[in-house]
Amino acid sequence: METLALTTLQPAQFDEATELLIAAFADDPLLRYLVPADVCDRQAVMAYLFRMLLICGAGGGHSYCLSDGQTLKGVVIWMPPEQSVDLMDLLRAGLYELPFRLPLQYLPRWQAALALDHYRHQAMPQPHWYLMLLAVSPSCQRQGVGHQLMLPGLDESNRTHHPCYVETSTEGAVRFYQRHGFEIVKTGPFADQAPTFWTLQRR
Repeated sequence: METLALTTLQPAQFDEATELLIAAFADDPLLRYLVPADVCDRQAVMAYLFRMLLICGAGGGHSYCLSDGQTLKGVVIWMPPEQSVDLMDLLRAGLYELPFRLPLQYLPRWQAALALDHYRHQAMPQPHWYLMLLAVSPSCQRQGVGHQLMLPGLDESNRTHHPCYVETSTEGAVRFYQRHGFEIVKTGPFADQAPTFWTLQRR
């Protein structure tokens, strides 16, 4: 079995991390809703979005990648209680380009999705660790990569006695998080025509 190393995600790895995220979320229901199949050059739009998330989330020292020294196997962004990403952060990272990259009829979907951060703070008003992003290369599924990526945040949560919060739109991810001690807070679509969406917390 190959030896994998968990290290801090570096900006120099963002290109490779973006490719991994595109592959990992290619069939994700939330991404299919936000960036439908009929969007022109959908792959480029997804690359733009994931790059924006990496820029916003990877600056707090709690973003990691798992690799064999040559190839990334997975990436994760944990947001600590004292760190957040707001609308201004997203705009600085490139969100202002969104109306030029998506057909106008899909922009209301993004308005609804961006409001989810408000719902998170309603559900978890206390300081908490937020699992902003977790992705495993499709070729490395069910090999323990996701578990290793979870550990830094879970260990910090245990050490600081702060709860954790995560959102997902796939049943498989729900079961994965439940195995790591998360419990479902809310289930249901967050907007018309949106996919089923789960929010979970770990006390």
